[in-house]
This record gives sequence, structure tokens and C-alpha cells, in this order.
Amino acid sequence: MLALALKIIAMRKSSLHIFLLILFSFVFETKAQDAHYWTEQYGTKSMLLSNSVVGSVSDLGAVFYNPGRLGLIENPAFVISAKVHQLSNTKFENATGDNKDLKKSKFGSAPSLVAGTFKVKWLPGHKFAYSFLTRNSSDTDFATRNQVHGDVIEGFVGEEYFSGSMRIGKKFKEEWMGVTWSKVLGEKASVGISGFFSTRNQSSNLETRLQAFTQDEILEMYHAKNSYSFKQYGLVFKAGFAYEWEKVRIGTTMTSPTIPIAGDGDFYYEQFNTGYLSNNAIYELDSQGGIDAIYKTPWAVALGLGVDVFTAGTLHFSSEYYGNVDPYAIMQAEPFVGQSTGKEWDARVVNQLNSVINFGVGYNFRINDKIGGYLSYSTDFSAAQTKYSAAEARESLAYIGSTFKSDVQHFAFGVLMDLSWADITLGATNASANYEVPRPIDFPDGEVDAVDILSSDEMAEIDWSRWRFIVGISIPFISQIADKLNL
Repeated sequence: MLALALKIIAMRKSSLHIFLLILFSFVFETKAQDAHYWTEQYGTKSMLLSNSVVGSVSDLGAVFYNPGRLGLIENPAFVISAKVHQLSNTKFENATGDNKDLKKSKFGSAPSLVAGTFKVKWLPGHKFAYSFLTRNSSDTDFATRNQVHGDVIEGFVGEEYFSGSMRIGKKFKEEWMGVTWSKVLGEKASVGISGFFSTRNQSSNLETRLQAFTQDEILEMYHAKNSYSFKQYGLVFKAGFAYEWEKVRIGTTMTSPTIPIAGDGDFYYEQFNTGYLSNNAIYELDSQGGIDAIYKTPWAVALGLGVDVFTAGTLHFSSEYYGNVDPYAIMQAEPFVGQSTGKEWDARVVNQLNSVINFGVGYNFRINDKIGGYLSYSTDFSAAQTKYSAAEARESLAYIGSTFKSDVQHFAFGVLMDLSWADITLGATNASANYEVPRPIDFPDGEVDAVDILSSDEMAEIDWSRWRFIVGISIPFISQIADKLNL
């Protein structure tokens, strides 16, 4: 739809900088981390070991990493890991084709875990825990606008007042609320199951406005808006097994696909154009709600190992395989026909995921009785199958549910302080990606047709990084505090 407007309004180089920012941001900003499985970590210790703790998790992150480990943790503490903040930086190298870089930074809070244990009196020897965690989260909202006065539109005589704006947003959040059961088998083995109730909310919005007012008092306007949203409720189960020797701990888990309970969504589409230059006014509008929605996730199998090495350190290793998800429609609206154009539109959100294998390695060590440290690394490969095409989304209303194809690398480090009343963990994690995307706009010298600008075959390089700063507090129960204080 925006391509149609640009074909109608051919502009000079001096007035195209607004669309440079608009269109390039549209291509990148919608690429949220919607096809990654190891983006988040749970439990302050586990966060600093970068998901490498499937076989050796020692805190209540076990409710997610391996419910079988819960039975072997002697003193599981109440966990709050909510004090996590993140700083994201994005740099677009030579983004415009004129050797100019674009930079953007964003600071805010990060997803968290809250978990604790409880007992069931008539089930002695069984351990239980509850948990609330954010499985995935992304919130992108980008807006830009500009205005110029001059000989902007070649079809009009003289100078015009020209202005344009665009707003792009993509948001999704998946939260899990669960209960975990675990039971020790003998003295060295344990099994467990976590059951989670999941809620996923996802939305996307693209809105464009272009206006021109000529010296002959002619007003040319273009407005387009595409948006969709859906929510889904479902169940996810994770089964785990753990075994430990004196210096070795192993574990394995299996995670089910999301079992949908209910889901629905809506589409909204509009396109208006006065069509003075083309002599072809456009009026198209459609809104549909209550559409069935289903978001699919794959099976996953994980294996982990923890080995005590040297005098006071533990080496952790984990790997997890995620199966593929065949092509399917998350939502499918009823076809509709544009009121003025007679064109039939078929709005839908589609998705497809590749299989991936992630792995992580971490090392935690003791400096003395009160201070310890963490170092770790893990992969975070993208499962996205299809590259996002802005042109396809505008022309066919086929939206891709998972779009970020770049692989992410994770590093973490931190310090643990054992105090008399609690364990406090301070640390930081870093995630980064470097990749290329097609550059939607290129600036040759001289006056050019807007269609030529949009059909550039050049590539732009993107450097992305995210820092998370962690302050974790692990609070033992009253009896354990007394032991720490020697009461």
C-alpha cells in the first residue's frame, strides 16, 4: 500500500529522508525475538549460567529447567528475580546508502521469575513448588514524522507543503503460571513434572500518512493502516529426571507443545487515497473480530551435566533440541473486497518454524566462604523459517508470525555473596547479534523514480546488543535463617 503511494508521488532526494527512516525502521523493528527459545533465563544463579543448568540447577529455576531436580535440592528458597533491567543498543551501518549510520538505544525492565515451595501434608516425601514467569516478551513502538516545503512532487507545478508520518508497533508477551511436583527415587535419583497455564498476547500495527498541499491549493492525501492482534490460553507440561553422584549431576527433560484451550483475535485494515495525480481515488476499509487463533510451539528435549572440578568450582553443560513446526495459519480472516477497487484481500497471520539445537556452558566457583563467581556462554539460534517481506505484507495482507532469523549469542558473569540472612547475586548478561538485511532505500545521485529507490539490491548491516543487570535475592525460610545465624 505504501508502495502504491510512492509510485503516485515521485520525490526528489532532498525530501526522501523521512522515508529512509520510516521504511528501514519498518524492516528492522518488526523483527522482534519471536523465534528464539533461550532468550530468557530463570532464577538468579541460572541466569548467570546462561541456561546451562538442565542437569545441575540448584535454585528454584528448577521449576523451568528441570522439575526433577527439585527433589534433590535440600533447601529450596523463595526466589524473587524481579530486579533485572536491560539496555538494548542497535546500530545500522550505512543504512541509507549514503555512508550514514543510524543508532537507537532503549532502557527498561526485563522479564522475571517468582517461585516458592509448599507442602502437602498427606504426601510426605513429595516436594511442590509454584512459579510465575515470563516466557517471551517484546514491545516495539517506533514513530517518525517530517515535513518539507519545496518542489517535492514532480506531478505538481511549483512548490508544495509536504508532510509524512509512520508508526510501527509489534508487541507480544507470553506468561506461564505453574505448579511443580517432584519425588526422590532412592537417594540419588529424582523425577518431576511442571504444569503451566500459558497466556500469549501478540499484536502488530503499521500506520502511514502522507499529505501534500500545492500552490494551486490542491490537497493530495494518503492514509493506510494494517493491524492485527490475538490472544491464546493453553497448557504446557515439562517432565524431568535427575541423577547425582558425589561430584557429577545429570538431568534430562521433555517439554510438550502448547496445548491450546482457547484463542481469538482481530484484523483491521484501511487504505484511503484522494488520488488527484492518478485520477484514481481509493477507499478500502475492513474490520473483523472474534477470529479463531492458535499459536503452535514444538516438542523439546534437553540434556544437562554438572561436574565439580578443581577445589571449589562446578562446570555446567546443557543442550536442548526443539522440533520443527509445519506451515500453518495462526489466524485466517474472511476474504473481503475493497469498496472502491474491487480487489479481494485475504488477511491472515501465518507461521512456520525450523528445528534448532541450542547449547550452553557455564562455570561457577568459590573465592572464599562468602564470595563466589559465575562465567557462562550459550547459543540462541533462530527457528524462523521465512524472512519477513514488507512488500508482501502490504500487498497480500499475509503477516509472518515469527520473523527474526538472526542467531543470538549470550554471555554472563556475576558475583554471589552469602550473607547471614540471604544470598545476594549481582551480575550482568549480554546478548548480541550481527547480521545483514536488504536495504529498502538507496540514494543514487540526481532525481530518481521512487520505485527504483525501493527496489535496491544493496544490503545494510545491523549490530544489536542487549545488556541485563541483575540484582537477585534468595531468601531462606525462617529455620534456615536461624541456622545461618547459629541460633
